Amino acid sequence: MEIELRTFATFRDAVGQKEVTREYDDEAVTVGEVLAGLEAEYDGLEGQLLEDGDLRPQLSVLKNGREVVHMEGPDTALSDGDSLSVFPPVAGGSESWESRTRSFRGISTRLARRYLENLGGEAVTDTAVEGSDWRAALSDEKVNIGPSLSLTEVTVEFEGDPETLDSLVDRFAQKAIRAGG
Repeated sequence: MEIELRTFATFRDAVGQKEVTREYDDEAVTVGEVLAGLEAEYDGLEGQLLEDGDLRPQLSVLKNGREVVHMEGPDTALSDGDSLSVFPPVAGGSESWESRTRSFRGISTRLARRYLENLGGEAVTDTAVEGSDWRAALSDEKVNIGPSLSLTEVTVEFEGDPETLDSLVDRFAQKAIRAGG
């Protein structure tokens, strides 16, 4: 089984590259086992990913763009071809980070991702973008606006430094409102 591992910020520095591909003989590998392997392999990651078998506080781990804390945490099973993205807490800990959620109608997830990239982010997956001191998760759904008409509504969950978010969310909204219907 092959897993693509993506690391960011200080974790990328410890690994020495953005992406690493790992082969696993066992078809039943979990997120926790992969993270334990990374801690053992890279000195700079030792003790940074797991704490007593659980994910360290403020750590963000995405399996194919979805937070594993909303799945089975470190017990989340991985399959051949999955990607695992690991984000460290920013600036010594994201306790000072804020979350903001905004929804926009009439734009696509692809367009929202492109706007976030234009605002200084890097696409991690089709539904996740990371900037230097922020990250955003994208989701969409069809909403009915009349008996026979529906639009796509994209929801963006922003996380980051409060000062950065003030400007980022405003600039993103300006782009999205001009594009949306």
